[in-house]
Amino acid sequence: MFFMSPPSPNNSESARRRKLYEKIAAHIRGLIASGELQPGQALPSERKLAEQFKVGRAVVREAVRQLEAHGLVESRHGGGNYVREITSEHLVAPIASVLSNSKAQLRRELMEARLLFEPQVAREAAARADEEDIRRLEAVIRRQQERVERGQPTPKEDAEFHSLLAQATHNTVVERVMDVINGLLEDSYERLFQHGERSRRSLEGNSRILEAVMQHDQEAAEKAMKEHIADVARSL
Repeated sequence: MFFMSPPSPNNSESARRRKLYEKIAAHIRGLIASGELQPGQALPSERKLAEQFKVGRAVVREAVRQLEAHGLVESRHGGGNYVREITSEHLVAPIASVLSNSKAQLRRELMEARLLFEPQVAREAAARADEEDIRRLEAVIRRQQERVERGQPTPKEDAEFHSLLAQATHNTVVERVMDVINGLLEDSYERLFQHGERSRRSLEGNSRILEAVMQHDQEAAEKAMKEHIADVARSL
């Protein structure tokens, strides 16, 4: 008969300590996600967090190190830990690194993801867009049209249009996901939009989406986005 050895005191203590600092890290992530802690704002002091969670300051430091490793906070010279400005690069890098060995796979899966995600974004934008959202969307379409008329590529205007559409849903998670998609598309779009025909077709597709959003026609917005992404996919 075999008996399992009881866990060593060192292993038990290590697991308990990990659970504690992960709990603190999760708490701080929640404050950042909710907006209670804004970019550039200082985290509560080590002493305050240690007292709040009834742990030693070393455990708090472990939690902060985990948040630093994830790019959420930074330690500044002179003391103190601060919330970092989260850019699309922070969100894009982990995904891009996983798919970096196969650009064809990345493009294919991105188009699939866009077809799953962006038609619903357009639908919600049509339902929720206010006058300011529509004004910004119209402005970027005008800039895109001016560049098309001058024979200039429009990858930045196209990305901005889709970002503004996500903002028109008034859902910050949707905005972040769109940031990731635009970041992953950047290299492909820079090449694709060197062809004048692509910029023209992009303008046509975006204009149809905007027209549906302005009319708050959810079905038309969803349909226009599906057609637009399918057209882009055929060009890749």
